[in-house]
Amino acid sequence: MVCLTVLAGQVVAAETPSSIKLPGYEAVAVSYAPVNRMLIRATVNDHQANFVVDTGAGVSVLEQGRARAFGVTPTEPNSPYGQFKVLNNQSFRVGLISSLRAGNMDFGSGPIALSDFTPRNNSSFSLRVLNMDGVFGADILTHYKAVINCQTRQIYFKVDPSRRLQLAAFAMSHGFTRIPLHEEVGRSFTVPCSINGHAARLLVDTGAPLTTFNQTAAKSAGISFQTTRLTSTFSDGVRRGISVGQFNQLSVGNFKVPPQKFAAVVLPPFAAQQGNVPVDGILGMELLSLNHAIIDFDSMSLFLR
Repeated sequence: MVCLTVLAGQVVAAETPSSIKLPGYEAVAVSYAPVNRMLIRATVNDHQANFVVDTGAGVSVLEQGRARAFGVTPTEPNSPYGQFKVLNNQSFRVGLISSLRAGNMDFGSGPIALSDFTPRNNSSFSLRVLNMDGVFGADILTHYKAVINCQTRQIYFKVDPSRRLQLAAFAMSHGFTRIPLHEEVGRSFTVPCSINGHAARLLVDTGAPLTTFNQTAAKSAGISFQTTRLTSTFSDGVRRGISVGQFNQLSVGNFKVPPQKFAAVVLPPFAAQQGNVPVDGILGMELLSLNHAIIDFDSMSLFLR
């Protein structure tokens, strides 16, 4: 879910630790950019490309103008990959990549959604503003049982299906709290949370620069808000006003978040409802980074410390 907001500071991260090697996995470095984006550098048909890593996007996307420059053309009507994909209630043409690589990881060939740069297509506009060529979405991340390590700034892609990574025992022995990650309809991922003792669910979204709550749900949990002049624009192109409230009793799973202020908006329907599951907020990159998040799509776990 590519979300552009003016309420976005820089991710504050410690020095990147040395690379950690995992047997059966290929590690690819990522970096952090302004407005709290996790970026991965790749090659598309031997052309250099920059992608936002976005767990909130069910499918990967390549900006259509860049696709033409990279030699990626739309699929034909009889293609086994189809001609269109739907993301956040928007329809995208499908293109076929002949070769996709990142670091030493070879993803081979396959389909990708093509996003045309038009004023009505805000997700593509966001990519252009960020000088990004596309989005690495959940389709790639789940296929390769990726492990995203926000502290070491690496993504590990499984290349040996027989390998079983005992990540939970290792992470919990190092002070992490494990939170179950649930896959919803449309390949989105949520975690349980508690707001002032009220049960809720958050969408885990590395494409969102800030953690943002659904204002209606948070108010029902007793949080009061102050309006601001700031706005947030989601991929539906609608500009929404941002309010700010103090959260003193917030837990993600069993992980207690220190008291602090968070943003709230009236979330668009595609964000507030994941299949049959209502979502009360978006767990964004600033909170994931500051709490050294590890997202493991093999064991379906989020680890925070």
